[in-house]
Amino acid sequence: DGEWKAVSFLWKEPSEEIIELLPELDIKVFVCSAENYRQAVYDHFNQRLLNGCQSALEDLPADRVKKVSDLIWKEWSFQPGDLCYDCCCDSGVGSQALSKVGLKPFAFDLDRELLCRGLQEGRLETWNTALLDATKASQYLERAPFAIMLMAGDINVGNSWIWERIFGQVHELADHLLITVASEEEADMLRRWAEEKGRKCRVFENTRDPFYDRWVCSLD
Repeated sequence: DGEWKAVSFLWKEPSEEIIELLPELDIKVFVCSAENYRQAVYDHFNQRLLNGCQSALEDLPADRVKKVSDLIWKEWSFQPGDLCYDCCCDSGVGSQALSKVGLKPFAFDLDRELLCRGLQEGRLETWNTALLDATKASQYLERAPFAIMLMAGDINVGNSWIWERIFGQVHELADHLLITVASEEEADMLRRWAEEKGRKCRVFENTRDPFYDRWVCSLD
């Protein structure tokens, strides 16, 4: 209908019959990596998101990125460029902290307005951010060395079932996890969920931040 059309063979090799047919067709063939293709897809949809979304109000304390960066430096040994998921990323404070210490962030959240705020402020990048339901994350994302989930909660009796599902997905995504919550009770809940999955969770109080990331659950 006057529009261009495309087909991708990034996840499935074309058959010999199709390859032989290509010279006879009035088409152009481009070669790129699967990573570049994924980044282009994310960029496309995030640009659409930015064009049609009302962003959330900014409420990020000026020193929080540094506090999160310091926590990551202390807790993990990693190589520059290692992939780390910023799960339930909010407006992207975690992604900015990950970039600051040399990790490669990929952020996702289900809140459009918070994603818009993070994208507008430059804490999130259009090519490595996704509007994604965290309860289904492992269906779309490959396993990575690291993942963070900052200020999870408020986790309580009424909503713990959904947070347990999200925790289960984050557990599937990464080898090393760092999850922060506001209270020791919430951290103990995370520790119980981790032990039920056969993983040890070290819980400790984070003195850098008495409000946002006070209690930490670290899983290896």
